[in-house]
Amino acid sequence: MSSLFLSNLEELMNKVTAGSNDKSIKENMDDICEALEEEIVKSDTDENEKKEMLKKLRKFSNSQTNIMLVGATGCGKSSTINALFGLGEEVEGDGEYVEVAKVGSKADPETKDIEKYTIGNLILWDTPGLGDGTEIDEHHKEVIQELLKEEDEEGNALIDLVLVVMDGSTKDLGTSYKLLNEVIIPELGEETNRILVALNQADIAMKTGRHWDYEKNEPDETLIEYLEEKIESIKARIKEDSAIDINPVYYCAGYKEDSGDVVRPYNLSKLLLYILNAVPSHKRVAIMENINTDTENYEHNDDEMDYGDAVKDSFMNSFTDFISDGVDTGADIGGTILGIPGAIVGAIIGGAIGCIRSILDDIF
Repeated sequence: MSSLFLSNLEELMNKVTAGSNDKSIKENMDDICEALEEEIVKSDTDENEKKEMLKKLRKFSNSQTNIMLVGATGCGKSSTINALFGLGEEVEGDGEYVEVAKVGSKADPETKDIEKYTIGNLILWDTPGLGDGTEIDEHHKEVIQELLKEEDEEGNALIDLVLVVMDGSTKDLGTSYKLLNEVIIPELGEETNRILVALNQADIAMKTGRHWDYEKNEPDETLIEYLEEKIESIKARIKEDSAIDINPVYYCAGYKEDSGDVVRPYNLSKLLLYILNAVPSHKRVAIMENINTDTENYEHNDDEMDYGDAVKDSFMNSFTDFISDGVDTGADIGGTILGIPGAIVGAIIGGAIGCIRSILDDIF
């Protein structure tokens, strides 16, 4: 191995690891992409191929991700936003953070019309709850339809994912089914893979918290069986109504009661994994750069799998897969940077994003 290669490798690694422990995921991502961009510019490859590589890299690092949340009034859309992306700007002097979305009371929900929350390259659309009356519901449906029709600068659909939040504490999910069948599915057409259904408030699914272990922050076997049956019922109802297959997930966004007692989130890592896997590979960066970093939010999940590891793998794989895929000309970024084989560059990238993985290891 040449001394020039070793020198370039050491320089690249120094760039992406310097001070990484004191930086956020986004800051580390920016450092990695900047280093890769420099190597592309300095490489001996054809100028047209360089342009394609840079275009691909910048698309990966700068793409906006748009998530729309819809559901009936009181289902917990704003609570879900805050659980997943709740750490916004730090309140000066007290070490606390402002919430991204306001959480309304059951009697008077705060979200009256679509609220747009921009966090870096992540854009969240908190739509008004339905179920408050025929006339106002029709208005809200029209607003949602118009947003689903919008396109980005490249002519693609603006909304990458529609997260339909259902209220696990009620048996009447008619409003949600109506919204799906009359608004969302007709607007998306064949792109129903952009729909994710999530059942919130799993802790009170059997009313007044029956069968929820507050000490362990998890459902007991009776409640688990009930929730799984409810998920299957939702899945079957959607299949019957629209002939599409959707795999819902149940969770609890968490909340603070009037008494001061706190119910921590449950299955939030699972919900995050479902969201990541539902959006295009290069769109996952904006999500992971802006997640809520409160480790307690991700501690409690069902035992079907290690969702924390799966979340990290989903993000990391999206990075290496997108960057190392061939560009239009057939050139491989991995084979061009530093003029060395793609497999070796893959190892370099793997070592570089290890800085980010260590941050995620502290969260999950």
